[in-house]
Amino acid sequence: MIKKFSHIAVLMGGFSKEKEVSLNTGRACSKALKEAKYQVSDIIVDKNLLQNLMTMKPDACFNALHGSYGEDGNIQGLLNTLQIPYTHSGVTASSIAMNKLYTKNIISDMTKNNDKPIVFPKNLKFKNRKDYKPFFPIVIKPISGGSSVDIQIIHDFEKFKSLFPKYYNNKMMIEPFVGDKELTVTVLKNKPLTVTEIIPQKNNNYYNYDSKYKKNASLHIIPANIPQMIFDQAMKWAQDAHKILGCSGISRTDFRYDSINQKLYMLEINTQPGMTETSLAPEQAKFLKIEMLELVDLLVQEAKYEEL
Repeated sequence: MIKKFSHIAVLMGGFSKEKEVSLNTGRACSKALKEAKYQVSDIIVDKNLLQNLMTMKPDACFNALHGSYGEDGNIQGLLNTLQIPYTHSGVTASSIAMNKLYTKNIISDMTKNNDKPIVFPKNLKFKNRKDYKPFFPIVIKPISGGSSVDIQIIHDFEKFKSLFPKYYNNKMMIEPFVGDKELTVTVLKNKPLTVTEIIPQKNNNYYNYDSKYKKNASLHIIPANIPQMIFDQAMKWAQDAHKILGCSGISRTDFRYDSINQKLYMLEINTQPGMTETSLAPEQAKFLKIEMLELVDLLVQEAKYEEL
């Protein structure tokens, strides 16, 4: 295949709480790009990013950033202005997917069965235990952010009440903690790959930060051993969400599955899925015989900037 670009700048690090994850993703992608015979420049993103880009003059950027600034539309807007092609999604898809509340509102017509989240602090009112008894267990999570940073699973009112002062002034949301299985689907170039079931180890009851990034902290069953109807529904919802939000290149959609009631719940869409050695997206690609070298090459070939 004739390469569309030669010199690739890999953007990693950044300013978010997910900086270390981004560095691991960036190093893995940089290594694969070099093996794919690209000229690669690694850029640890800081306040000198603009100067570094103008000095290096890359043909395209591989966006390996996670969290705020990297996957919320900010870096995408800068690269659009500079007319530098970049991997993954553009401004609109990135900014919407980064906000879990916006995403849920957009996909609600498709999923039907997702409960409307409660948002801290605007529409949260409680006076006693009775007000919240039906909700438990609940999950408290940031409206924006990834890698399961700052997520809490709460099983009783007293625990929730003790945490309330900590979260009151933050942009957090509350949802019922549903289902008993964690599922995920990667979409690559508008096509869903497969469904993975994630089983966190070490007594974790959900796919938290350690489960995602520590070796042997979670078991991945691929393909997931679930009813075909649920498998197909997860594949379709992930593909539809990718298209509805206008995602590009690659995305990963996470689900919870209630195996007792045969009900699937969509949690969120990740426009910058992790690409580390423990990450789900490259694992699903490899299951379909797409090695890391080919995966990063496919993403670079899809790189583009959005016309202003």
